[in-house]
Amino acid sequence: MASKRWVVRRIPKYERLQRMAERFPSLDPAALQAIYVLLGVADEVSAAIGANLARYRIGQGKYVVLALLLEHQPRALSHSELAELYGVTKGDITGLVDGLERDGYVKREAHGDDRRVTPIALTPAGRRLIEKLLPERAAWLSALMGGLSVSERKTLVSLLTRVQSGLPAGRVEGLPALKRK
Repeated sequence: MASKRWVVRRIPKYERLQRMAERFPSLDPAALQAIYVLLGVADEVSAAIGANLARYRIGQGKYVVLALLLEHQPRALSHSELAELYGVTKGDITGLVDGLERDGYVKREAHGDDRRVTPIALTPAGRRLIEKLLPERAAWLSALMGGLSVSERKTLVSLLTRVQSGLPAGRVEGLPALKRK
């Protein structure tokens, strides 16, 4: 997990950002500070989630696939359905399912030679694992947010949703055009 000292050190002090704004007038110190803090917290949370899942020798991707399969049980899901539900490519799903199958957590049900259309189902071991992980993870994530009141959590979600809405959808290269106030 990323240490707080490391994350805090890479976030420039507000005073430093203000000095930069004197040289570059279009720079908004408060906006940059907010983004740097957001990215630092996101890195820390992501690392903590990864460390938590690593105890079970799975990553976030495998966790999501297991959770999706549990959610849709008893119906098995195809690679295409998993990819659409997760928001990743079918190739990504194939790699995750290959690993989960090797680990004994999922099985491909007979459906011809093309593995991409083969229905994927949880094995009993996969079901036991995800049924153990889901409540444990929910409790851990709730504790993580425990320092905020319900009202503050709702405000945080609202603010982050507004930040997200400013992101360019589907844009891969270049920077988005900046909106002027």
